[in-house]
Amino acid sequence: MMQGFYMLALQRAKRQRRIALAACAAALISAFFAARVWFATPAVSVAASAEPYVAQSEDGRLVVTRGGETVLRTGIDVRTLPSADRDALSDGIVLEDELALARLLEDYGS
Repeated sequence: MMQGFYMLALQRAKRQRRIALAACAAALISAFFAARVWFATPAVSVAASAEPYVAQSEDGRLVVTRGGETVLRTGIDVRTLPSADRDALSDGIVLEDELALARLLEDYGS
């Protein structure tokens, strides 16, 4: 009779190990897919990156727009800039990327 209980205990332990192994495998698979999503590079739409920035003067301040929406309102007073720069800003200066925008802001901001 003791031998029967011993066999039942072994079968139960074996079943518990299988359940634990399956749970660990499921957790590892979930962690793998979560890491793939977490570290995936975000998709950038081509249409959004094709829109240039436009720097222009608005109410005496430098304003940057992109695609018709205001992206940045600066505290740079355009009246302190040279007349050639004021004329260019009144027409709107087209900037192709963030680097060109950063250069313009650095030039006008200092």
